[in-house]
Order: sequence, then C-alpha cells, then structure tokens
Amino acid sequence: MDFSKLKNFSAQSFSFDANFNILEETDDFIVIHKKNGIAVQVTDKETEDLETILNNKYPEKVHVLNRIDQPVTGLVIFGKNKKFAAAFTEMLKERTVKKTYLALVSGSPQSGPTELKHYIKKLHNRAMTADEPVDENFKVAVLVYTLLQSFDNYHLIKIDLKTGRFHQIRAQLATVEMPVKGDLKYGSRRPNLDRSIGLLSYKLEFEHPFTGKTHSYVSPLPQNDVLWGLVDLNLIS
Repeated sequence: MDFSKLKNFSAQSFSFDANFNILEETDDFIVIHKKNGIAVQVTDKETEDLETILNNKYPEKVHVLNRIDQPVTGLVIFGKNKKFAAAFTEMLKERTVKKTYLALVSGSPQSGPTELKHYIKKLHNRAMTADEPVDENFKVAVLVYTLLQSFDNYHLIKIDLKTGRFHQIRAQLATVEMPVKGDLKYGSRRPNLDRSIGLLSYKLEFEHPFTGKTHSYVSPLPQNDVLWGLVDLNLIS
C-alpha cells in the first residue's frame, strides 16, 4: 500500500482513532497503524492497549501476531481466527514474513548493508545482549541495517529484521553505540518531548498462507519529530 496515494482511497476504507488507524481488515486479519504511546497488549489496568480495544469490538478473540513497543509507531497485525493466527505464527518462525523498520539513531552507522548478530535475554523490562549464548535463555538475534540519510547529529537507517526478539532493535543498536533517538532505556542522551522513540515499524510484507495473495503495507512517517520531516522519501522505497 502506497501512502503517498492515500487520498485516492475512500474514507470508508479506513477506521480512525486517536491512537490507531485500521488500514485493512479481512476475514482473517486486521492491519493497524499504531501511534506511539499506546501499548499493543495490556501492561497495566491504567494503560489503554490495542488488544483490549479490539477484543471489546469483535465477538471472537483477536490474536496478536507482531508486537512493537509502546513508544514505537507503525504497523501491527492481529489475527481474527485461530487458523490464520497459527499459520502466520509458523510463517514468522520460518522467516517468510518481511518486517522493515526505520530508525533515527546517533553514533556512526557503517555505509552499506551491515548485519548485526547478538544473543539476547529478556531481563525484567529490558533486554541484555551478548556476543555468545551465555545460557539457554539467550536467543539469537539478527538484523541488517542500511544507512539511508545523515543529519547533523542523527542518521536514518533502514532495518530488515530477521528475528523477532524482545526489544531486539533497541538493544542491538545500543550495543554497537547507535542508540535510537529518545530511547533513554538504551542509551540515548535525551528524551523526545512526547516520550516516543525514533523507531518506526515501516513495512510489512507476507504471502497469505491460504490464498497465496501477496500483501504489502507501508506506514506513513511520524509527524512528531522535525527529523522525520527532513527525510528524503526517495531513499526509503
């Protein structure tokens, strides 16, 4: 889906909310554009989350199929039935679902595609990385980033996520001294005013496990940071 042509779609094609937009809904899944600040799943009774909102809307339980952190903006997919959810989860394990992120980072990214491979362990509410698996709780984490554009103090990188670990992108980038803008938990020197971080779940591509149809979705860029407004759109095709 090309958001540069969003004006060509009818208003009936989209459901709008203060914290999220439903980009497409089929019999099997719902693709949502989540804004920063809302959780995908319940974190506490005081915080609104997408899973609870959708479960209050639909008669059958929805299934979370990918998660992005509360301060992150971008694409999330929910399954509307157990059959699709199970098939999509298997596709994730087989790495046939392509997930692409954009990030604003400090530090010194290398030019050209660069693979980062670490081992990650969830420790309370953050991730710990290591170069080798210290014990069975450390799981392999792999991503490939490409430098797209540089600003005065930050850089725009594209990230092809090969595995889906807890806080993977944030932790791996921090490990190589490239923390995400505004991400105090992983080494950023200052917060963003709205408590967001400069990480966007930008593109989601997969082949429907039953119909074989290819589905591709692209998130609009956030409007909460001046740097996103300086991005050269020709570089992020």
